[in-house]
Parts: sequence; C-alpha cells; structure tokens
Amino acid sequence: MPYTKETLLPLVEELKQRNNYENIAATIQAGVDFLTGQSFEIPIFTEVAAAQPLGRFTALLQAPDLWNENDRLVLQLISSPVTWEACKDAFLKTLIPTLDLPGTSSSIVQRFSNFTNFLQQQGCTPEEIGSAMIDHSGHGNNYDLSPLKFSPLRKFLQDLIKSADHQTVSAYLQRWKAKGWNSLFYRLLAKGHPDREAEYLDSIFRSTAHAAPLMKVMLQQNFTRFEPLIENAVAQWSSAAAFNNAFSGYYLLAGHLPEKYLQKMIAAAYSFLDSDANDADNKENELAVKELLKHDLQNAVPYLQQHVAGKRSLHSGAFQAIADTLQNEAVPLLLQALKNDYDARTVLPVLVQLDHRLYVDELWPFTLHSLKSVRSLVAPVLATHPQALEKAGELLQHKKADQRLTAVQILCRINTPEAHQVLQATLHKEVNDDARDLMIETLGAGQSGTVEELVAAARKRNKLSKPLDKSIDETFFPPLYLLDGTVASADTVRFLLYRMSRAQGIKPDLEAKQLLQQVDRARSSTFGQYLFQLFLDSGSDTKLKYLLMIAAATADDSLVVPLQTTVQHWIDTKKFKLMEIGVGALAMHGSHAALRAVEFFTRRYRTKKANVGLAAMAALQAAAEEQGVNVHELCDNIVPTFDFEKGYKTFWIKDEVYYASLDQNFKPIFFNKKYKLLKSLPAAVAPATKESFKSLAKAIAEVVKIQAERFEQFLVMQRKWKVNQWKQMVQQSVILHLLATKILWAVFDENGQLINCFYYKEDGSMADIADAPVSLPANANISIAHPVYLESGVLQCWKQKFIAENIIPVFPQLERPVAALVPEAALNTLVLDFEDLVMQTESFSRHMEQKGWKLSEGMEGEYLYSWYKTNEEQQLEAIIEMSSIYQDDSFHYRLGSMYFVDKTKTSLRWFNNVDKEALDCLLPLKNVPPVFYSEAIMDLASNS
Repeated sequence: MPYTKETLLPLVEELKQRNNYENIAATIQAGVDFLTGQSFEIPIFTEVAAAQPLGRFTALLQAPDLWNENDRLVLQLISSPVTWEACKDAFLKTLIPTLDLPGTSSSIVQRFSNFTNFLQQQGCTPEEIGSAMIDHSGHGNNYDLSPLKFSPLRKFLQDLIKSADHQTVSAYLQRWKAKGWNSLFYRLLAKGHPDREAEYLDSIFRSTAHAAPLMKVMLQQNFTRFEPLIENAVAQWSSAAAFNNAFSGYYLLAGHLPEKYLQKMIAAAYSFLDSDANDADNKENELAVKELLKHDLQNAVPYLQQHVAGKRSLHSGAFQAIADTLQNEAVPLLLQALKNDYDARTVLPVLVQLDHRLYVDELWPFTLHSLKSVRSLVAPVLATHPQALEKAGELLQHKKADQRLTAVQILCRINTPEAHQVLQATLHKEVNDDARDLMIETLGAGQSGTVEELVAAARKRNKLSKPLDKSIDETFFPPLYLLDGTVASADTVRFLLYRMSRAQGIKPDLEAKQLLQQVDRARSSTFGQYLFQLFLDSGSDTKLKYLLMIAAATADDSLVVPLQTTVQHWIDTKKFKLMEIGVGALAMHGSHAALRAVEFFTRRYRTKKANVGLAAMAALQAAAEEQGVNVHELCDNIVPTFDFEKGYKTFWIKDEVYYASLDQNFKPIFFNKKYKLLKSLPAAVAPATKESFKSLAKAIAEVVKIQAERFEQFLVMQRKWKVNQWKQMVQQSVILHLLATKILWAVFDENGQLINCFYYKEDGSMADIADAPVSLPANANISIAHPVYLESGVLQCWKQKFIAENIIPVFPQLERPVAALVPEAALNTLVLDFEDLVMQTESFSRHMEQKGWKLSEGMEGEYLYSWYKTNEEQQLEAIIEMSSIYQDDSFHYRLGSMYFVDKTKTSLRWFNNVDKEALDCLLPLKNVPPVFYSEAIMDLASNS
C-alpha cells in the first residue's frame, strides 16, 4: 500500500522551511506523487543535481530486516542510475547506522541480506559494499588499535573481509590507501589478511598526514612488532629529504630504544632545522631544539647562535626552551635575536624571565616600539632600572601619548612615594585618558581630589566642553540629587557621563565612583529611569552602554523589574552583547533585588544558553568583589529575610501585636503577644494582611526550593565554610536557619581530614550522633557531609538519628547513592563501565542537564560528542565520550570512555587519541576527589 500524504507531510513541511525549497519543490513533489500512488512512473532525471533532493526520502526507510512495501517504493524511487548516483551517500548515511541495532540472529541475517542484495542490484561490488560500511560506521576515525568489540556490523565486516580473495583485498587496499588512515579497516585487514597489513601501513606512513600520532600509538602498544616497519618508513623519509617527518619518527623510536636511535634523532633534528620545511609556526621546530639542548648541548649552543645570526626560523617555544636550558647564559642569544628583527612579541616574554640586570639597558629603545603589547612588556622590567624614575619622568614629557602611557606604566610599577609624586603632579594635566586611568588605579580612589576638584580638572583638560555624544541632549535630564541635598551641576553630570564611558567591564570608574557614592538614589531615581529609557530609545546602542550603567547606579529598586524584563527580552531575541551589558547593570545596581535577578539568570541558563549563565556569573563575581566577599557568600547575603528577626515577623491586628514564624515545613505559623501558638490567623485579621501571608507562603516556598538546590550543589562541590562564616550564614535568615537544621554537617581539620559530624538544632546548638554537644575548633572547615566519607555503620546510625528526630531533608543526602573507587582501579585514568551503553538521546540529554552536565561537540566528526561536568572549585572536569547512532526510528547516544581532566593542564574536552592514559592532564582515579568521582559516576549510573 502506498504512503499516505499525511505520513509524508512532516518530511515535506520540514523541507519547506529550508531556504532553497523553491529550487527543489518540483523534485520533491515528483517523489511524493510516486510514493503516494498519484503516479506509477518512477521519476527519471538526466542530471545528478536535479535528482539529489530525492535523497531526503531515505529518512523514511526502516532497518533493512523490517523493509515492507513502502520501503521498497523508496528503494525504487532512488534506484535509477542517475538518481542512485545522486542519493547513494544519503542512503548509506541513513541505513548503515541501523545495521548495528540489536536483534535476533535471524533478523540480523535478514538485515544484512536485504541490504547487500539491494546494493548488488545497484551494481556495487563486495569491496564497495564493505568499504561503504566501514566509511559510514563512524568507528574508524581514531587511532584505536585494540581488538574489535563485536557488534552485528563489525562481525559482518570481519567475515566479509576475511573471505575476500586476493584481488578483492587488493581493491580494498587501493581504496583505503587513497582515503587514508582508518582504524576499523586496519584492524579488519590485520585480522583477516595479516600478510597485507604492512602494505597498508607503509602507504599510510608515506602519506605522513597520520604518521606521527599513529606511530606513537603503535610503538606504545607493541614496540617489538611495529619497530621494523616504522624504522623502514623513517629511513625512507630521510632518504627522500623529508626531514620533518624523519625527525618525528626517530624521536618516537628514540623514546623506546635510545641506544639505537638517539644519534639518528640528533642528526635528523639538525637536518630538519637546516631544511626548507623548518618554519617558525612548526611545532616540530620547538621539539627539535629541545631535544638538541637535552642530548647535544655542547654542539647545540654554537649551532643555535649561528642559526639566530643567520635569521633562520625558530618557533616561539624554541626560545623558551633555550632560556629554560641555558638560564642567564641565554641572554646574549636572545638579545641577538632582537637585534636581528625576530618578533619582539616572541622573544621579549622569554627574555624578561631572566636576570634583568643583564639586559635592562638594552630595553629602553623598545619604549618607542610601535606595538603597545611590546611597550607594555618592557615597562615592568624597566621599572627595575637604577635610573628608572628619572628616565620615566623624562619619557612622561614625550609629545606622543603612547610613550607617555609607557612612562606611566613604568612609574606605576615602581610604585614608591617618589613615583606617586611624579604621577600626582601630572595627573590633572595628562589629556590621554588611558594614561590617566592607569595613574588613578595606582594612586587609588580619593587621591586625585574631591569631586569638585575632579570636575574642575576635567573642565581644564577640555573634557567637558561638549556633550559626550551628539545624540544626547543633557538639558532634558531630570535633576541628580546628592546626599547633601544639593542638585549636581550640569558639568558634574557631564563629568559622570565622561568618566563612566571610561569604565572597563561592569565596574564603575574610580573617579565616577566617588561621585556615585554621593548620589541620593531615592530622590534621583527619576534621573536613573530617564537614562534607562534614553538608552532604549537610542536603539540600545552598545557604545552608549554607560547610560545604562549610570541608570543602574543612580536609580532605586523601582528600576530592577524593568531592567530584568529588558534583559530577558535581549536573551529571548539573542542580543547577547546587550544581555551581557544588562546583567552587568543589574549587578552594578547592587541592591538585593537586583542581585537576586542576576543570580536567577545564573541558574536559569546554567546549561541551555550557557553564555548567558556565564555572563551573569561574571557579573555576580564582580559584585561580590566590590563587596569583599566570594560569590557564595554574596548569594547567602541576598537570601530574602521577609522581615523576620530572630525567627519572628511582627504584625498587628486591631492595635494588638502578633508574631509569625515558620514551622519545620517552612509554612507560616502564628503566635499571640505572649508567644502562644495559634491554630490559625485570628478571625479579626484584615483581608489585606491575610492575603499578604498567602503571598508570603508562596514566596517562601519558592526561596526554599532555590536554596535547597543551592545547598545540594554545595554538597556536590563540597563548599567549605570557616567556623565564623558558617555561624553567620545559618543566622543570615530564617530560611537558611531552618534549612541548616535539615542537614548533616561535617567538620574537617586544616589537612582535610574528617573530625566529626553534627546536626544543628533550632535553638542554635549542635550535637553529635550521641547527642553530646559539639564545639567547633576555630581553625576547622565545615561542609555538608557526603555519605561517601561515612562508613556504612556510621551512615546507618545517622539515618536512624534523623528518623528519630523527625528531620526531613530538603534534598537527598544520607540516602544518596555513592560510588566508591575500588583499590584495583586506583591507578587507572579511564572508566570503561559505561562503554557501548545505548541511551535515548532526548531523555539522556534532559537527565544530564539536570545533573549539571553540558554537551560539547567533538573534534573527530559530526557524530562524535562528549558530555562534561565541571568542578570550578578544584579546576576539574569529568568527561564522558559518546557517538550518535540510529536505533528504533530515532537517534541514540552510544557511550564511550569516561575520564577526569585537570583543567589547569589543558583547555580541551576532547582528545583525538585513544592513548588517553599517556596524557598527563588525565587524573589517575585515586587523585579524583571522592565526592566528585562518586557524583559523576552515579549521574551516569542512575540513567543506565
């Protein structure tokens, strides 16, 4: 029975959303007519491009063992010669992943029979069929040499290639020599025809594209087996003057057998550095220099001196290697490199690591260099010169602003009272704002004078002579009120605009900050609201972002909701630069309501639109820095108190005082003036008061939910509180106080060793498992106790204690499943427990996002990915690799290796190398913090 139009409608509608649909509409309609029985003639095309859209219909095909009459209609549709040429890739890309689906033995046999029979009908040879399966399997784009883990597809391929005759194997080799390295083909060939293995490898080594990484893996896996083959390839490279490849090969061989290959590696290194293949961007250049300095120092030093004198190429890392090896003796060579016009941006960062006294006199000419980066690099070194103060003072009089800025950098680095005196004398004369900003930063806020003096000095420097932007008419500005009751003058307002336009990032300019501290925000809110609207009316021009920042810094809480709503609009419309400015403005506003809005964005966009969450977190960190606390402490401070004091909120009914508090379920409860608990609000309560308590209950429930999520995250990341910080936190608000009574707390000493556990009571006391009072050592750290640290007997006792005390946790803690590292896996770097598990894409993605993981596309192809979870406190990352497969009419994830990365050693989340155990950024599992290990493992296990 043909397809119905309703069945094909979703596919056609999807195609209509594409920009080029009008160009393919006729072809698609011809396909629809044939598949629905409107036409019995198969569409025939004379040009491949015209037939190509029919490849879209291959998405309708089921796995070959399930093919029915409808599937055969699709196969007929794409079977004519020109159409098959156009649709072949789409067909293979769609169908080959389905060959690996689970099934019964008979269904799998039927699957491959149907698939190969169709391809043979299309004129494909057994070799073309096998190569297509290898190519589209997605299993060969790596350097994996381990024995094949069998799946239906791999088993079929092994039997297919093993049974191939000599001529067919030659056809395979011809194709794969041309296509390049594929680990799946290599393993199938080595298993089925080991006598032809060397032929393939020799071709791959000659192509050189994959030679070095492949050789590395081969030598690590089986040096004895692969050494002769690799030695032969490297010798051929030497004979062919392919010195770059020859050096790489001998370097790898020497790492395993130095007595045989070290001298050959040294000779190859010299040949490579002398060859035309050597250039400054080639990393092999750096490696060659390092190896020569390590193994042939006596000859390498004069050679490198001649190399530099001849202005031959050197990688930036080569200069670092020279300095690391020769230390201060490298100074003459580095100075020679500078004189010979090697890039100062490359040489100077290395030179300045060495004893300044050996070369500081040679750096003064670089204060006139055209590049700011070079001038900025020499300034700190020149500050150590015996005559730095005098010479910088002279440079400060230079007619060019760039040189005066360099002089300021030197004086700021000197940072003595005498240097401050020179800066102070120049501060109000300097017209270059970059130089002035640096002076102000060094001298500190308030050192440049009162606000009146700052305004007068800016006027004298001609900075207030005209509006900052011609589109801004300052005469319409509402008054800006100061705390002394006066109204800021027009020049003062213009000064504020000028200085805030100089602000970097989301922090106020230091001179503007002096003025902002004098603003009466309650009376000036109209001023702030006007600037906010002015910014929106400008089309939200980012060059006028200072209007938004000033609005936030001068308005009261009435600006928070409109600003938060506007930021949300910018997020929804993908105006991410404006979003970044907007969350910065909320943070600059600084009120608890504004900071709660910023914190909301960090949570809402933790995984999806993660750039929004990151921008909000940066804004929150800037606000925390302004207040002298960390982000977690800031978020503790902004938890709403709802006007509860010492656990009670006062309200009145007909001139009689009553009190509200919260019960163990965070529900409002009420007391009379004698603190007697009431069953409910008195009948005489005003409707408005009654309604306010209903709203209060909803608001408290939302805050409890947010704080419970925060504290569960603190459990996962093992946040540490100093004793005084912890005591302040639990007394911060009634919600945090009650929340603390539902948690088991752990006390750690200075060395991170668990001392004790305790629970916190409503009266503020602390007790251990035996209800003995607990006192906290002054130097202790407090954390939320994770069950991974507790022995099973102790954990069981605490569970029983919480039941006996009727303590109902607000997040899973004592019942939390844990994964403890088994001793035999301590030295491993890879977790293979989840390999080849298949997960439904949508549900797995949702689960991982809920657990705080993020998706990162891999580097090996469009079907390879990794999920990662970051521990920012300890700079670690857990990574699970995956590939995408087609199963049960939809795409699924197939899980791969899991490992833990030290983020301080790499920024990568994907390693194009199966030899991950050799990467020093991967942590042995014994070095992974137990909680992070347990949480990462259980995140995956709970969805397996």
